[in-house]
Amino acid sequence: MKPAKDIQESIKNLTVECGDRIHNRILDKLLIMLDRSEKTTVEQTSIWRIIMKSRVSKIAAAAAIIVLVVLSMTLIDRSATSAYAIEQTIEAMRSVSSVRAYISDGEVLFQINPETGQEECYRVDQEDVLTVATPEKTYYYYKDKNLVKISDEYITGVEVRFSRFIEDMADWAQEHNRKMDHRLEFDQELQKEVIKVYIHPAQGNSGGQDTINVDPKTKLPISFGTIRLEYNVPIPPGSFDFEIPEGAEVVYE
Repeated sequence: MKPAKDIQESIKNLTVECGDRIHNRILDKLLIMLDRSEKTTVEQTSIWRIIMKSRVSKIAAAAAIIVLVVLSMTLIDRSATSAYAIEQTIEAMRSVSSVRAYISDGEVLFQINPETGQEECYRVDQEDVLTVATPEKTYYYYKDKNLVKISDEYITGVEVRFSRFIEDMADWAQEHNRKMDHRLEFDQELQKEVIKVYIHPAQGNSGGQDTINVDPKTKLPISFGTIRLEYNVPIPPGSFDFEIPEGAEVVYE
């Protein structure tokens, strides 16, 4: 993988024409990782299936992937140079300290270290399973079975650092192509104007089209499919505490 400094220099040297639609050549290179979900069986939107990892809902990874779309879009901003736009977006993402996502069967909360971009703790509360991870332990509580599985280590919920996605993943995004475009539209469900980013299936792939809604002011993704995202939310005390329910079977992994 290239050093972060080299990657940043390469980005600064990009030459991009202004226009009303995203340049497909740039977006193809930036979003090829979105095609890696063929073996997943989680029943959510196709983007959600892509960003899931085993038993953990990978919301931070979702945000990181979608932020890559946002960074691409800033390249065609008539009011700023490409280097300035990218630097400002990266800087904004580095101020994120928490992410909350609302999914069809529950809620996800991540605590992020803005200095490193690493997740520190997370809580995934779904209909059947509660997952709580701290630096010392990871708990899985299967509600219908009253079963608790405990790992004496922190099991990460994401494969990339949330606010260092460009530096860490630029080389990784090189394998598959997805055609994309975007336009400013009024979203009836959100009742506000958003940038709708349309991700078309790769050539030869029978999968459907995905849509991501981006806030025009913050340039942050706010929803895709049934998923809703919030940033820098207050974390209630005790969010990452876990108490073994009475009578539960306990298994150490």
